[in-house]
Amino acid sequence: MPEEAEVVLRLDRPSATALADLIYNVGEHQAAGMAIAELSTDDSERLGQVLRDLWRALGVPLPYAGVSGREPPRRA
Repeated sequence: MPEEAEVVLRLDRPSATALADLIYNVGEHQAAGMAIAELSTDDSERLGQVLRDLWRALGVPLPYAGVSGREPPRRA
């Protein structure tokens, strides 16, 4: 997939809200040292699915889904 190709994910409202809240909390944690709130089980599962969908869209092998069992490479 070319680097400039768009990656588009469709999210239901609860998943989009959970993702927005998580991104905000991480930003506040980095900016001011605010604690990152623990995710509910539902939000954790929703965000796990969003991450799996994103990895698939990026063409990154999914951890624990194949025989390799390797974590996907990270850019950060």
